[in-house]
Amino acid sequence: MHRAETTARGRLRISAGAATAMMALRWLAEYPLAQHTSAGKPSGSTDPITGYHFIYAASAVTVALTYAGHTWGLGRWWAKLPFVQKHRWLI
Repeated sequence: MHRAETTARGRLRISAGAATAMMALRWLAEYPLAQHTSAGKPSGSTDPITGYHFIYAASAVTVALTYAGHTWGLGRWWAKLPFVQKHRWLI
């Protein structure tokens, strides 16, 4: 593995960790999840496990662990561009 690939993978994993932390904080901002309104009717709050916060956090981790830029995206193509080869910090 090239040094640039290791650096990019490290940045991707840091981003995934930051996204997961952000989703956890957003979930905490909504805590406690309202079960009922002040009128006593169900509020329609989502399940805390399958809410969008959990799904987004799991997606961010999956993207990082599969190294999605090279696997599913344009990462390999981008890394081969002459301009990017000269300016390795872009990887």
